[in-house]
Amino acid sequence: MSCRFCLTESTESYFGSWCARCHRLQRLISLFGGDKVMSILENVLIVDKDTQKEKIKEELKGELTTREYNLRARKEADSK
Repeated sequence: MSCRFCLTESTESYFGSWCARCHRLQRLISLFGGDKVMSILENVLIVDKDTQKEKIKEELKGELTTREYNLRARKEADSK
């Protein structure tokens, strides 16, 4: 029998309705509240275009700094 929530996994037991993963989600919602769980999921998993662009800029900035440092170190090693 498949899980009634995700519809992909099989249930934990013959009489159960949810798989282990969905049952854990249900317990987390019971503990922390549905609004808090949804807020966390949206903030972590869903990225808007502006945030995505900023993350790309930061990643490129770090990579460029590393490359610049490596070039300086190589120049200093070559000049000695």
